Amino acid sequence: MSDDKKIDIPKPPSILLKAGKEKYYSIAKMLIEEGKWKAGDEIALLALCMNYQRWIQAEKEIKKFKELTFQTDSGYRQQIPEISIANNAMSNMLSYIKEFALTPRERAKLKEYIIQNIEDPEMEAMIVK
Repeated sequence: MSDDKKIDIPKPPSILLKAGKEKYYSIAKMLIEEGKWKAGDEIALLALCMNYQRWIQAEKEIKKFKELTFQTDSGYRQQIPEISIANNAMSNMLSYIKEFALTPRERAKLKEYIIQNIEDPEMEAMIVK
């Protein structure tokens, strides 16, 4: 990426805690360096980092609680809420990871898509001339 088109990383909202902010800056920096950052990406990146943050917080609580279930007043065993929070955050996080092509598989699919769609007759005619 040329210096004349330098993009500053938008500051994340204060709702992100330390782990979320660190992830936000590292992903934003990578996307900018690879020339993949577009206006509006900060919203999706914020959502990814919020889910990352929730996932970490829920997993810490699960580890602290040490039990995956509890007994209700009526005597039934029930899953602790942190498991649902962690699972939902992980699921949401993975959908954003795919959107940003942050996994090797998604990058390979993106590269293949670009290669397959490069065959443009008008572009080829311009190159041949």
